Amino acid sequence: MPPISYLNGTWQPPEEARVPILDRGFLFGDGIYEVIPVYNSQAFTLPRHLTRLNHCLKEIGIANPMTDAAWEAIVNEAIARSGEITAFIYLQVTRGVVAKRDHQYPKNPAPTVLVMVYEAPILERREIVPLKMITLDDFRWARGHIKTVSLIAAGMLKNEALARGADDAILVKDGRITEATSSNVFIAKKGVLATPPKSNRLLHGITRDLVLELARGHGLPAEEREITTEQLADADEIFISSSGYETWPVGVLNGQVFGSGEGGRLWRQLDRLFQRFKSERN
Repeated sequence: MPPISYLNGTWQPPEEARVPILDRGFLFGDGIYEVIPVYNSQAFTLPRHLTRLNHCLKEIGIANPMTDAAWEAIVNEAIARSGEITAFIYLQVTRGVVAKRDHQYPKNPAPTVLVMVYEAPILERREIVPLKMITLDDFRWARGHIKTVSLIAAGMLKNEALARGADDAILVKDGRITEATSSNVFIAKKGVLATPPKSNRLLHGITRDLVLELARGHGLPAEEREITTEQLADADEIFISSSGYETWPVGVLNGQVFGSGEGGRLWRQLDRLFQRFKSERN
């Protein structure tokens, strides 16, 4: 079936959906989004994503236009209309259409609501090729925990990594890693898992939290702590986590091969736990 989208109460193919040019999402990147994986035609960890959506909307002063129950109903209808088995659901809320372009927030805005379903072959995990990454300075804004649609800085960093022959970049601020351009970062050293603590420097990832819960629930040592560039380079393993990648190994960083370059023991163990958790809920 063709891709489907919901825009302010109307269902249509995404290429036919239209947003006025005076929408603040278009003019200012003034909005919040979520990307939710779909397995077996069911949205995975949807309540966690809706909780983060609520939090991020509150952070930028947009009233959530729908209850969690209403969001869930639209998400389920979108999946049913799409006919997709494995896919991504994209949710976006902007502050909406304004009478004129102005930095001042409009009074009584009517938020724009978008929901899309689209194919996600990466979630089928037919082949896991470890990533080749580099480190880059993190020059993004200081509110990285807000999942805003304004992603120009992340796009610039991602494309700089691609131009240098890498798949992506691990970002560094003040000598400490924050995250990759669209995922959280984990290292393992002597059997101990570590990831940077939650702060305003990085997204509070849904998959990140789940990985930590799975590790601790199965007796694997896991820490949330600052990680320096030296500790990153000295790690036994590096992997990333996100709704798209789930958990995915990093084979090479800055030209240095980690382990066998094929993903380490702790990543493999956590990935098995993640796949088991996923299959039990879908």
